[in-house]
Amino acid sequence: MHIFIVVTTEEDNKKQVFFKEYKNLNQIKKTLKRVKEYHTSNIQVSILGKFPKNNSDDMKLLEKDIRDMHVYWRKVLGTSFDFGSFKNPEVGVVFIAGPLTSLFLNDINGKSLGTMTTGIYGVLRGLGANLFQAETYLKALNNNEYLLIMRGFDYDLYGMENLLKKND
Repeated sequence: MHIFIVVTTEEDNKKQVFFKEYKNLNQIKKTLKRVKEYHTSNIQVSILGKFPKNNSDDMKLLEKDIRDMHVYWRKVLGTSFDFGSFKNPEVGVVFIAGPLTSLFLNDINGKSLGTMTTGIYGVLRGLGANLFQAETYLKALNNNEYLLIMRGFDYDLYGMENLLKKND
């Protein structure tokens, strides 16, 4: 399990990005419950995950999995959140829930960024992950793990690292 914190500066405030991989959805749900208890309403939370490979070839089963995942995240994140899915040639069929959805689905010359060979890697690097971090999380996605990405100003994320470590 890896936790990486990336700090970028915006004017006088520092913005932080947390990346953490999880082996199952219940671990993320438990973490998000703790985040809500921490009263951090200004934190943006996004989740990236891969659908099972054996389901990605059966379109009806895949469409059901996508609908089910959308319903799952609606229950966890609330009714007002973004959700999307795309097929990445390196990872497979991936879902994204949360504010980063539009970034992964951003259209570039008729293709969404997430569908491009280096799309996921590029987004992670653009968020501030270094080479090692981006490769680590791509491997986690390929191993059917989930990636939790939290963004916010340092004063909102103060203590978040310790909070996340408590869920390990």
